Amino acid sequence: MSYIYLTSKDLSCSFSNNQIIIKKDDKIVDREPVETVEGIVLNEYSLISSKTISQLLKHEVPITYINYAGKYLGSFDFNKVDIQKQINQFKCKDNEEFCLKFSKKIIISKIKNQAVILRRYNKHKQDNIKDITNSLNKNIAQIEYCKSINEVIGFEGISAKLYFSGLSDLIDEDFKFEKRSKRPPKDPFNALLSYGYSLLYNEIILALNQIGLNPYAGFMHQDKQGHATLASDLMEQWRSPIIDSLVMKLINTHLVSIDDFTRNPETGACYLSSQANRTFISYYEDKIRTKHNYFSHADYPMTFRQAIFFNIYELVHCMKDYNLDCFKTLTLR
Repeated sequence: MSYIYLTSKDLSCSFSNNQIIIKKDDKIVDREPVETVEGIVLNEYSLISSKTISQLLKHEVPITYINYAGKYLGSFDFNKVDIQKQINQFKCKDNEEFCLKFSKKIIISKIKNQAVILRRYNKHKQDNIKDITNSLNKNIAQIEYCKSINEVIGFEGISAKLYFSGLSDLIDEDFKFEKRSKRPPKDPFNALLSYGYSLLYNEIILALNQIGLNPYAGFMHQDKQGHATLASDLMEQWRSPIIDSLVMKLINTHLVSIDDFTRNPETGACYLSSQANRTFISYYEDKIRTKHNYFSHADYPMTFRQAIFFNIYELVHCMKDYNLDCFKTLTLR
């Protein structure tokens, strides 16, 4: 089971004889039985007919649109609204103690994972990286005593600056960067991160829809029109293990080069070339389908994609009685 990505203008998608057919310049380049496809991700310029969309939805295959930079635009999916789950979700959203405890768990997990990534890539035992990881651990200790979500977010921001400064020291010289830049990304490293985070954001939105929760009602990030805050909340713990580690691999093993990026002279934005885009998606799918014991309390290996569902189902269980003790976040070891 996997996703199909159509990210270039010359690709089109159709449906026939229970198969998803991919064409390039009107020539068939791939056929996949619909039962083996978990979802389809389309570039805004890729071609798909209304009939194909309806057939895919009948077979419960979600369809997601992204732009050339990987930004989530919207989706057609079989949103399985579970009203009781959402009632519990909104009750928890109004419970300050629940939201604060949730935020602490998520951000502590995020910072712990950042420290692990820095240690993994610190092959030459740089002293500055050791100093950064020590600072991250001190921030984790401080978060335990936070009295508000704003305090938690404050330590998250401080930690992020430290973390990204460390990553910049651990990558090839061509990809070094000054700071995290988002909208738009200003350099190749940030372009890779932004593209990956967009794919991950989409991944979690689809999982939340399938489980029956409302992706737009989160517990930590502030509500904003068009922003799936619960997806943003949950993805914090997955950023480093899935996307950051993937970006480091692509750069340090020379799977992408500095020539694989283009710049917009007017905005200064940096974007992946078509080739880099295909490379990223290929390795992203490999990464998200890698099996491991991501949760110590689960006695079986699972893929990252399965682990995201597992994590959300635990949250659903916890929301029934406002008790987050059973909600275990991902922490790398």
